[in-house]
Amino acid sequence: MSGRVADFVSRLKLNPRLTNLDEASTKQAIILPLLQLLGWNPFDIDEVSPEYIVENKRVDYSLRLNNTNEVFIEVKKTSEGLENHQEQLLHYSFRQGVDLAILANGITWWFYLPTQKGNWQDRKFYTIDIFQQSPEDIESKFITLLSKEGVKSGNALKHAKSIYSGKQKTKAIEETLPEAWNKIITEPDSLLVELLAETTEKLCGFKPETNEVMKFLSSNAEELVLLTEYESVETSISTKEPPRREEFVSVRNGGGKISQDDLIPYIIKVLHKHGGQATKSQVEEEIYQMLKHIFSDNWYQGKVSHGVPRWKHFIAYAKERAKLLHKYVKSARESGRGVWELTEAGEKYYHTIKDKYKSNSRLNRSDRRTRLSVEK
Repeated sequence: MSGRVADFVSRLKLNPRLTNLDEASTKQAIILPLLQLLGWNPFDIDEVSPEYIVENKRVDYSLRLNNTNEVFIEVKKTSEGLENHQEQLLHYSFRQGVDLAILANGITWWFYLPTQKGNWQDRKFYTIDIFQQSPEDIESKFITLLSKEGVKSGNALKHAKSIYSGKQKTKAIEETLPEAWNKIITEPDSLLVELLAETTEKLCGFKPETNEVMKFLSSNAEELVLLTEYESVETSISTKEPPRREEFVSVRNGGGKISQDDLIPYIIKVLHKHGGQATKSQVEEEIYQMLKHIFSDNWYQGKVSHGVPRWKHFIAYAKERAKLLHKYVKSARESGRGVWELTEAGEKYYHTIKDKYKSNSRLNRSDRRTRLSVEK
């Protein structure tokens, strides 16, 4: 097996027809030959079962050992994206108790652990890309994760879970570190205050009082806090200057970009509408409908970190500012995972902005339409 998979991948890369194969050709030219190289018998339908029926639907292949489904494989044509097909495959895999599933178009292979915790995307633990990775690396991973010997011995699943656990640990740390930093900055304890005071004394010879250090941290919190919803991304939004009124105008109509501070009232409005509490997805969907004339622009639809549309990132920025700087919103962990909740300060702010919007008679037409959507 060693070397043969790498040779096969090298030949694939040189095939000028590779990116134009339909689904049937992808199965015949890539999937089945590769499975054979990995020790599976594609001519034995009890081992490589095609069009396997699951709940009146069909999975392209079920790799079976001892009359047990070990791996589900769903195949698409080489030019087709995989994003819209993972949920169905993983749903069937989960319902059938299949621990390992693969979604592939012959060029890109997504490996999943369907029975693990988390959303469908979180259960994807590895990707093989024929064009982007070396044939030797691809061979190593295919043999480890998909060879008949590895699946039969349980080593394939064991290795898959090891990769998954490592990713989950890394993800948890990456998500929590900004939150921990923000807690230290916004709720400084005596150790941080003393450390900052002592370092200041070493640099200038004068040791500040505790209240001076606290005042410094409080006044600079805006620059020091980090986002926790998503990774930081490049953005032209200012976090220091108040937004200009024309920033409400869609970029399609020649205006600027909406400010994260301008999005805070919309978050407050949606939460108030739902009795002070709503899920993150509810807030995003309703704000999108209110600002669709802005967010439908291609610039806002563009994907940033984790494949998230830019408009969602902007809402995340606004939520963090509403939470950390203004104390209008409680964090998700205080209210329940994925739930945003208004604080007492947020309720008071809601009534303040309603009155302000009603009294502002100098808004231009586009701005007035946006403001009215908040009032409704």
